[in-house]
Amino acid sequence: MFKAKFSILLVLSLLCISFLSEANNVSSIKTLSNVNKILQDKDGFIWLAGQQGLTRFDANSNVTFSLSNQEWPMPYSWIHNMSLIDDKLLLATETHGLWLFHTQTGTVKKIPVDIPKQNHFDAVMFKDEYYINVPDKLYRYNPSTTETIVIESNISIDHLVHNQEHLYIANEEGLFQLQDNRLVNILNEPITALKALTNAVIAITANNIYRFSDDGTISSIKHDETIYGLTKAFDSDDFFTVNKKNTISKYNGLSLAKIPHHYGQSKTLRIRDMFHDASGVLWLVSNQGVEQVNEDYITNHEVIFDIPINANEIKFFDNEIIIGSYGAGLQNFLKPVFKQSVNTGFTKKGLKIFDAIEVDKSLYIASLDGLWRYDKNQGKVTKLNIIADQLVLKLRHKNNLLYIATNYDGLYIYDLASEKMINHVDVNNGLLSPEIIDVLTLNNGTVWIANSRHISIYQQTTNVLTTINSPNKSKVVSFVLVDNKIFASTLGDGILVFNQQGDLLAQLYKDHSFTEMIVINGDVWVSGQPGLYRISAKNYQVTMIENTQQYSFVSSMLVKDDTLYAIHYSGILALDLSEQKQFNPNVIISKTTISGKAKLLNKSIEIDSGNDVITLDLASLDFRPGLAKKYQYRINNSQWQQISNNQLTLTGLASGHYNVEIMATNSLGHWSDVIAYTEIDVAYPWYWTIELKIFYIIIALFTVLLTSWLLFLRTKSIKNIHSLLKDDMKNCGRIMKTIQRNLQLTSTSLASNEIEHSKQLIEKSLVMLKESLDSQEPDSLSGKELSVAIPFLADYVQNKYEVKLHCTLDDKIDSLKYELRSDIYKVIFEALISGIFKSDVKNFKLTLQEVKKKLWLSINSDSDSFNQLNSRINFDLASYTIRQITNKHHASMNTFENDDGSSQLVISFPLMTLD
Repeated sequence: MFKAKFSILLVLSLLCISFLSEANNVSSIKTLSNVNKILQDKDGFIWLAGQQGLTRFDANSNVTFSLSNQEWPMPYSWIHNMSLIDDKLLLATETHGLWLFHTQTGTVKKIPVDIPKQNHFDAVMFKDEYYINVPDKLYRYNPSTTETIVIESNISIDHLVHNQEHLYIANEEGLFQLQDNRLVNILNEPITALKALTNAVIAITANNIYRFSDDGTISSIKHDETIYGLTKAFDSDDFFTVNKKNTISKYNGLSLAKIPHHYGQSKTLRIRDMFHDASGVLWLVSNQGVEQVNEDYITNHEVIFDIPINANEIKFFDNEIIIGSYGAGLQNFLKPVFKQSVNTGFTKKGLKIFDAIEVDKSLYIASLDGLWRYDKNQGKVTKLNIIADQLVLKLRHKNNLLYIATNYDGLYIYDLASEKMINHVDVNNGLLSPEIIDVLTLNNGTVWIANSRHISIYQQTTNVLTTINSPNKSKVVSFVLVDNKIFASTLGDGILVFNQQGDLLAQLYKDHSFTEMIVINGDVWVSGQPGLYRISAKNYQVTMIENTQQYSFVSSMLVKDDTLYAIHYSGILALDLSEQKQFNPNVIISKTTISGKAKLLNKSIEIDSGNDVITLDLASLDFRPGLAKKYQYRINNSQWQQISNNQLTLTGLASGHYNVEIMATNSLGHWSDVIAYTEIDVAYPWYWTIELKIFYIIIALFTVLLTSWLLFLRTKSIKNIHSLLKDDMKNCGRIMKTIQRNLQLTSTSLASNEIEHSKQLIEKSLVMLKESLDSQEPDSLSGKELSVAIPFLADYVQNKYEVKLHCTLDDKIDSLKYELRSDIYKVIFEALISGIFKSDVKNFKLTLQEVKKKLWLSINSDSDSFNQLNSRINFDLASYTIRQITNKHHASMNTFENDDGSSQLVISFPLMTLD
């Protein structure tokens, strides 16, 4: 029995925290007990100086620079004070004098002041000169002239500050102003706190708060308690104080009037330093550690009843907020609405209230014991017997119809005018479960039903019920309609968003639990486990409400007088809904690590190869508690990619240039408008540098041009060969055609019995054929032996061309295969004839002999006969023929030119069997 309500309560009570506060991230700095000074630099980092050294905090982690830290070393650790000068910190140390620390590089540089003592208590830069507080003395150092002088001796300095016009010191004797290189007393009271504004200074004594303006105006107000803490507001000249009773006060920096604020109380005593940062956090430093105080727009009203489970509902009745408890019946909240006797009319089960709704000055109450009604005029409750005795989970009212959601019997629709039940939707209509958790009625008569783990749409006019396909596996708790979309909260599957046709549009914060929802100014407000959240109906951005993460909410919420009231297990939270400006923190790369070598912040990154590992530590400099910050990045305008934590690791990058952009949320879940940016250059291999690329392009162009030129010359040479072949074929063809014509005429003459004429034609053809045969050169071996053919060739070239050929032949040459002998003869013939035509040769000397299983052919000429044979550009048919034969037999060919003008052709033919 009661399984629905109890299952909801059990889940709500046992769910662990889904959205973790970032408070744990500052635990390491909260324990620092020796901090003397705190400030925020221009990038947004918080810096703390003290005996531990210098600590930088980025809301995720901290880096401490000290003598004992080998990764981030400094020559000293004990720092008394610091002040900000552009992107540097001026550090006054206990043992090493005065230094400048660069916040972006982590490097330090000593300022060469001429001061015997090295224990400097305080230092500031005022009008381009350094003023240094050393025990009992005030020094001034001019960095331009390197001159150090004593401004005042025998003086104790508790505070040293300056604004744009004046420098002030304060101690137990009063307040002093620097005038014409001397300190002038302007207040004779012990100073407990001192702070400079833009054009004034605030000095606090035991009983007064003074304002000394640069124009000489002095104003003051009284205060009641000793004040130790004083700081200027980050974005104005208003200032905050903390007294010894831990009360935080805010004042107008001009009028000294008190200003309302939302900071509450501090826990820190005897404050050493105090600072207000850009995100609105007050930092308090004492010997107890570091405390953060945040603005709190929430008032918690404790509401606890003597019941087993303090899971209650808040509702409106008679324009006042009332409580429907789970066991104590109806209860008043801020103002009395009910008499104490009102709950005597309930049964014991009726005291366990699940929901209530006001209709026409009557309060309808859903309980464990069915439906009840409270009549204001009578001041008592009455049970309504319009449904059977059963658990009622939710009530909705629209158009004088009361929608009654039950745990075991589906949904009832009751007409309040006729006092009749007009419809009943249960499993017989297609409901997958009789448990109804919430109901939403639309203007078109459609009813959305949260049916255990399913969502159904019921058409009242047609009595048709449809169960939509939704991704949730957990219960749907609440519906709201906004921007023509239905938002559904679930116990474990986040927020589901549908259009009115039932199509899923989005699923927000999957795997998280939410309960009741309400629409305020077009946004969806939802209670979660834990925290309250606001969801934009336009872009679905989910924002956690600051300082609500410590509460686990039961269900109902409502708005009264611009205040949101939300009930939780131990009370009711009241949240001021006044508009709060969204804070856009600086998103920054706080540390860059390249293959194990770390450096602060980030500059353009250059690495040798993609094997280097780049780790970027990211920070969203919002120091308020809240949601764990989210980060995403993209490279070269690609799609945004989510990062699981605050570190981005990149490796395996190809050579080239990369632009990296990084976004982050603030502590409340808003994406900051600030985007972090870095560039990465991955070097190209040595053979692919820009210079070599240019060289490769030049080589490629030269190769293309050279190849084109070679192809042109080759085409020209081949064209010349074709012309020669064409001429030879033309001459040969002309002879054959003449002989053919003579034979045809001979045939005609014989047919005419002209015997003499036929004989003449035959004799003429024979003479022509003989002359053609006689004119042919011995260009082939024609079946002869080389030992016979080569001497014959020698006689031929001597008789026809008057060139002598001297031969030395190996006696083994005629034992070679005929094909090789024939080809060798062809090479000799082409080489000789080509040399005769291209030079003024008179003598050839030919040697053909076998040496080491190679046949060596050597032809010497007394002229430059062979200088063209190796050319692949300007060659003739002889060169082409010789080259083809040498390639055929895998022979090697070389030509040589001698100093006396002679030349030589050497060809070696291998006689072994080739692979």
